[in-house]
Amino acid sequence: MPPSTWNPPSGPGARRAVDEALAAARERDRQLRAEIARMVADRIVAAEELETSRTEADDARTLAARALTRSDESAQAGQRAEAATFTDAARVFAMRWRDARARAADAEARVTAADEGRRRAEAGLAANAGALDKAAAAHLASATGRRAAKMQAEVDATVSEISSPAAELVAQAEADARVERARAREEGPATVEPVAAEDLEDALDLESVDPLLDELRTELGLGDPAPDGEPAASAKAAKPAKAGMRG
Repeated sequence: MPPSTWNPPSGPGARRAVDEALAAARERDRQLRAEIARMVADRIVAAEELETSRTEADDARTLAARALTRSDESAQAGQRAEAATFTDAARVFAMRWRDARARAADAEARVTAADEGRRRAEAGLAANAGALDKAAAAHLASATGRRAAKMQAEVDATVSEISSPAAELVAQAEADARVERARAREEGPATVEPVAAEDLEDALDLESVDPLLDELRTELGLGDPAPDGEPAASAKAAKPAKAGMRG
């Protein structure tokens, strides 16, 4: 029916309509606050994984650079076998670097999504209160007397309740999420079934990270990897190795 000819219910009908509006607003508020808590927890997890992944990526890059430098020095000294060993080590570290960067990018995207989701849900709290106020005003337009006053008081109390800030909820959700993360760290990772060495070797495509190593060589000022039987062409004089690598 067009709005111009619609009359809000009065009497028992108004009571029923207001009760339904109150119930719907409370349920929507519950859903939104649950979503806020979930987004806060998701962000805690993602932010922790982002920090860890960035650290792992930096460490792996450092090791890859060190291995490349050692490979270049060995090639300049004519130690082809040793150079090849260090190149393979650099590839392994480069795989760790690449994978850690991918994990960091994924975690960063999840942090952004959690922040946006929380903002949407918090905006929804205000919109929900406004919608209840508007619906109640329409339902109570024709109501009078003590019944109308009582219904209006119930509406006002509910609007006040569902308009309450989410700060306390956010603080509690953050605390709960950090406790859960600490518990997970104490329990340690799940048991992983051992993998046969030959299966692992087949699964690793070490040469897939050569383009990444080429970029790193350029940054380090190293020459191109040497073909078999030839020393590497280095962009800087070879320096004696000073420190070993950790892996």
